[in-house]
Amino acid sequence: MTVRKGHGPSGCVVLDPDRPRPSRVRRGGRDDDFDGRVQLYLIGVVPLVIAELRNAGIGEVVRLRVEAVHELGSHGDDLQYGGRHQESSRRALATAIGILAHADGGVTAFGVHACTGPHEGCPGARLPVGSPATSGDGGPI
Repeated sequence: MTVRKGHGPSGCVVLDPDRPRPSRVRRGGRDDDFDGRVQLYLIGVVPLVIAELRNAGIGEVVRLRVEAVHELGSHGDDLQYGGRHQESSRRALATAIGILAHADGGVTAFGVHACTGPHEGCPGARLPVGSPATSGDGGPI
């Protein structure tokens, strides 16, 4: 894959400032901040996936896409609720978002926007260069 000029080899991966921060839900006596945990994970890992994909051929990208779709389709519940396949599901989600970041306009999922080149409406363009990723309320994550 070829990274378009403008965002560098790791692309642009930021929290979507337009997405409201969900309220925390208490389940089973524990504080569940699934969205927050997934966002932190994706902000850290998706740039690495984008960088790894920059030299991948189409065959490798197709293979990774098929594996990610299969993993998420088979074990996506482990991603949210825990289980034997939580780690592999989390990795599959980051891979899928890293692949989709190469589409025109990138991708926004779970409150995280990822893209590989400048485009209209990019949340990353609204943040000052070098600023930390920000949460939906404008504060740092």
